[in-house]
Amino acid sequence: MKNILLMIVLSFVVQLSFGQEFKGKILDVETKEGIPFANIYIKDVQVNAISDSIGNFSIDVPLPKEINILVSASFYESILMKVNSSLFISVGLIKSHLELDEVLLRPKSGTMQRDNIIRVDRLLIKDLNTVPVSNLSEALSNINGVQEASMGPGISKPVIRGMQGVRVLSVLNGMRLENQQWGADHGLGISQLGIGALEVIKGPNSLLYGVDAFGGVVYIEDEKFESQNAYSVNINSKFESVNLGYTNSALIKLSKKKFRFNLGALHSSFSDFQMPNGKYLADSRYQDMGVKTRISYNTNNWVMNMYYMFSHSYNGIPGHTHDSIPDPESFMLDFQNRQRNIPAQNINNHLFQLNNKFFLGKNKIDLMLGYTNNSLNEYDEKFTIPGLGMSLQNILYHLRYNIKSGSWTIKSGIQGMYQINKNIAEAEEQLIPDFDQLDNGIYSIISYKTNSNFSFQFGGRYDLRNLNASDDFSSKYSSPNFSIGGKYEFGSINRNTLLLNISSGFRAPHVSELLVNGKHHGALRYEVGNPNLKSERALQFDLNYELNNEHLSFVFNPYYNYINNYTQIVAQDSIVENLPLFNFEQIDKAQLYGFDTKIHFHPHFAHWLHLEGSYSLIYGESLNRSENLALIPQPRLNFVLRVKFKKRFKFNLEEIVVQNSHFFAQNRVTTYETTSSGYDLSNIGLKFKWFIKTPLEINFGVKNIFNAEYINHLSRLKNINVFNPGRNFYISLNYLIKRNFN
Repeated sequence: MKNILLMIVLSFVVQLSFGQEFKGKILDVETKEGIPFANIYIKDVQVNAISDSIGNFSIDVPLPKEINILVSASFYESILMKVNSSLFISVGLIKSHLELDEVLLRPKSGTMQRDNIIRVDRLLIKDLNTVPVSNLSEALSNINGVQEASMGPGISKPVIRGMQGVRVLSVLNGMRLENQQWGADHGLGISQLGIGALEVIKGPNSLLYGVDAFGGVVYIEDEKFESQNAYSVNINSKFESVNLGYTNSALIKLSKKKFRFNLGALHSSFSDFQMPNGKYLADSRYQDMGVKTRISYNTNNWVMNMYYMFSHSYNGIPGHTHDSIPDPESFMLDFQNRQRNIPAQNINNHLFQLNNKFFLGKNKIDLMLGYTNNSLNEYDEKFTIPGLGMSLQNILYHLRYNIKSGSWTIKSGIQGMYQINKNIAEAEEQLIPDFDQLDNGIYSIISYKTNSNFSFQFGGRYDLRNLNASDDFSSKYSSPNFSIGGKYEFGSINRNTLLLNISSGFRAPHVSELLVNGKHHGALRYEVGNPNLKSERALQFDLNYELNNEHLSFVFNPYYNYINNYTQIVAQDSIVENLPLFNFEQIDKAQLYGFDTKIHFHPHFAHWLHLEGSYSLIYGESLNRSENLALIPQPRLNFVLRVKFKKRFKFNLEEIVVQNSHFFAQNRVTTYETTSSGYDLSNIGLKFKWFIKTPLEINFGVKNIFNAEYINHLSRLKNINVFNPGRNFYISLNYLIKRNFN
């Protein structure tokens, strides 16, 4: 592999004689001809450029002397390389018929997936346009080993290897998201507006991300800025038949020499969704609106990124009842409605983030400062007085120093968050008490790459959490954690990669587990906390094997996760205020184990055809009680057929996608769960492009083609026996205007 990469990077360089302008040429390594419209992305400065019709590019931006650039082009293998910005460079790319899973983890490691020691799954939002998704949790469920727990399209959250809620940490552009994710009826809280990619790290990752990265990390990354000296306007509109839902959004991008700017807005409205039986689920309606902006400015040795987002969401709460034995028919309507009603949630989010990078020769300092404000009001009996209301504020910081010396890389930092949660005075009830929480952590990660095909990484971290609640509760939680991993590559035509990682995890109990006491209407239960809960501790063994060649990509990823003090909410044989009683308990020893596997085949005789398949399986067990853990996802088998067409006409069919997901029956349940039947979901999507002066992209298709009646094992509506949405026709229009300032 190393020899191939050395061949790719052609080595002639000529000293520039004029200023700071960074120039080069992108070539086909075999024909030596220029590659038109290749993308050159300078990772550290977040600057894009596009090569011209003969492969030349020029970037007139103040740059550090040493920079990392990612070069990519359609039908070629991408390459990440470090170069001197004062030199003319020439880069050769190898043709690739198969789009390999080459993840660039920009915020943390800045490496391609093939160079990573930790397996990271990456999903580009633009790749989902042919069969669009309703929310980011549904998008994440396209990743093997990730599913979603939902109360319909309006309220959903990701589930990674059987873990969700406070066990899964969500990060937006390097800043952790805190939005009352402990609640079963609280979704991810971020729309698709301006989002470019999603990344998932499965299993405990306390070393990189802190105390709550116990079950996995979801990294949400904004779209890139526009290419240098250009501006664009992207207008998107989507309609879905199952809930008469529409989403309209616009995103403006502008990029000059030192300054880059993005501004976007979104509005969506959805009525009650139709079930396969023709009825409509009452109060499954939801609305969302938001604005976001992102500004970047740089000099030679400094880059500043500033980010602000506001979102307002209205979510109906389906399945709400005061009956101890609910009747599914009572939640079904003969008509559709989108007007605001009760019960419902009103959610406002403000996010502000300031990132600074300082370049000190080969080394770098990263400083992130952030502030988030989440306001959650739930209306149960009255439109004007919330039954539950909370205000959550978070102040965050992260300082990291990156040292590069030969084959060694050292990343050390400190990271923390101060959190204040208060119940609003006018709310009728309190579910959790007022509290404040202070997190601080210190870490160091050391990586080394040998001259052969072996590299390794190890690191350590120490975290301390101080928690104080209004009902005289105070506690401290702390723990050291470690991670060690290695990678070995072998083969030339068939590129084989073995990754082995051993990592520990630590999660302090959340206030909602310690001190909750009251009716949780959205979750349809009465919850009582346990102030004696201990911190969860995990140790995961993760093995990943990958095979890549010109036409085939194969991944096999078995894992084993051993957990002490596993916390779960357990149904009691009692009814309180017409709701089932649930308590929080701990299992001394638990294990989660299974595997994810996927294959992508692109036959030589049919370059227009892509066949993809994946399978995920997970078991969760209590070792000391000899019983199954609750809410373990169903085994899932996915199949995707993708046919791509060449441009032949002014109005052209570009792509057809056929998807089928088979969810196997879940019979391994705990004592208070019911089993779930298996089912199939099939989708088909078509992408057209109309090549007018400004091309128009049109996507049309059907989700749940056969109108299957199904209830996913993780559905929050399973306990009232309500089906998920039925057949759904959709159409989306995407209009992109892009111009150069010259």
